[in-house]
Amino acid sequence: MFKRLVSYIKSVDSSSPFLRHVLTLVSGTAIAQVIVFGMMMIITRYFSSTTWGELGTFNSIAAILIAIAAGRFDLAIMLEHDDRAAKVLVQLSFRIIVAVSVLGGIISWLLRPILAEHYSEAVARWMPLIGVSTLFTAGATMLQYWYNRKTDYKTIARNRIERQVGSSGGQVVCGWLGIITLPGLLFGQLIGQVYAFFNLSRKASDLRALDTKGAPTMGQLARKHWKMPVLNGPNVLVDSVRTNGINLLIGSISIASLGQYLLAYQAVQVPVTLINSAVSQVFFQKLSLVRPGAMFAEVRRAIKRATLIGIGPFALLYWLAPWIFPIVFGSGWEDAGYFARALIPWLFFNLITSPISNMFVVTGTQHWLLGFAILYCVAPLTWLSLSPYPLLETTYVLGAIMAGCLLCMTGLSLLAARRFDRRSEPVAND
Repeated sequence: MFKRLVSYIKSVDSSSPFLRHVLTLVSGTAIAQVIVFGMMMIITRYFSSTTWGELGTFNSIAAILIAIAAGRFDLAIMLEHDDRAAKVLVQLSFRIIVAVSVLGGIISWLLRPILAEHYSEAVARWMPLIGVSTLFTAGATMLQYWYNRKTDYKTIARNRIERQVGSSGGQVVCGWLGIITLPGLLFGQLIGQVYAFFNLSRKASDLRALDTKGAPTMGQLARKHWKMPVLNGPNVLVDSVRTNGINLLIGSISIASLGQYLLAYQAVQVPVTLINSAVSQVFFQKLSLVRPGAMFAEVRRAIKRATLIGIGPFALLYWLAPWIFPIVFGSGWEDAGYFARALIPWLFFNLITSPISNMFVVTGTQHWLLGFAILYCVAPLTWLSLSPYPLLETTYVLGAIMAGCLLCMTGLSLLAARRFDRRSEPVAND
């Protein structure tokens, strides 16, 4: 069986450059996820759920900034035909990242009293470092678009692994040295973020050497790609506010419970990420070739396959989670098992909808997806704000609400596919 797998991989490598690139990125993601999971089993034995929740609060606020730090102009790096114009976009993006990072650090310093009141003194004290985290994380993401442009996927995959080793390894070392408060987790994480940025910068010799003489100016390119911040930015911001807003609302109720929730979410998300990172990219390429008349059947087949793949493992995890978590992550993490059980319906449907989400682009119904994204953001945040129940019971309802939203998205995808099949001409990708 192993020989057949190796033979298949070699055949893909030689016959399909696209799938070879996908396998490279997926392997990097898979290794990084395995490293994260393995390190988590060590880290949770050094750090308490309260400290884990404090880091989660920091990262949730940082993630909202990181999502829009480059003004979404980093995406446009892939769109320019001329490398010189692409380099100007790199320069424009990095300037915006620096400005957002500095502004984020200043604002977080001014908001320390509010952060201390809603979360903890440690969160308030160390939150100004959000500017550093934003600078290096958004900067590394921006550079990945340059490598993506150059089809250097090995560097991207290797960098993902090195970043996780640096961050998780740094946190383990800090815990071993006895730095078991928020600075231990935070500085360990920053080690990986700083290394990832400087390592990508060091290897981008072609970018540094490129002469931009004769290229459009930053202002010209900003006007050319104005849709990135104006149209693409709000979509990304809504998604980021949903994901991280949930964390921040839970943290405002109990910072320790946020730690338990985040461990549960990250642990259950590992298999979802591994499967989706492979399936989503390959399925998107397949969907882009589907002619009208065959889309509904293809989407329905994808939903059925994802359901069959996930239902067994998720059902088993739902049953075993409360017993497994204390064994794997150590005593003190019992609640994480129950939070994992509450989240499983949501993450199961996420496994189903993630691959088919790209079909809204193929069928020209992105505006449907935007409308759904707003609902998907408002529903959980409203529930968390108004729930009269204790946090764990609230999370069970949250999981059901999110699963229900994704079930609606599944129905929308089938409706969009049926609508696409009625057309006489295929829709061009936006």
